[in-house]
Amino acid sequence: MNEKNTEQLLTELLAYQKKEVRHTRIASLANILLILVLLVALITLIPRAVALVDHVQASLAEVDALIGEAGTLINNTNSMVETNTDAVTDTIQKLNEVDFEGLNSAIQNLNDVVEPLSNFARMFQ
Repeated sequence: MNEKNTEQLLTELLAYQKKEVRHTRIASLANILLILVLLVALITLIPRAVALVDHVQASLAEVDALIGEAGTLINNTNSMVETNTDAVTDTIQKLNEVDFEGLNSAIQNLNDVVEPLSNFARMFQ
């Protein structure tokens, strides 16, 4: 009876080991398939990533150029504002120096002289 028990236990152990071997093979096959999928994905994605990095570098170079041009434009704008500020300041000073009361008086005097001449000229029309 002991031998039958031992034989039965050995048979069960053998069946269990066969199941374990089958599960290990399935797991190994799944791991191999996973590695293959990852390799294929890497092989297809790496060239795209390299192209993307190239595009990013080209874009950054263009942005650097635009920033340089913007700096030049800002410097030119500053110099233009400084130049025009001087001109506007000079103009305002000259306008402040104008004697508007004297100018108004001169215009009134001119009007006083021209008005009778205008009336005289209308008589001949």
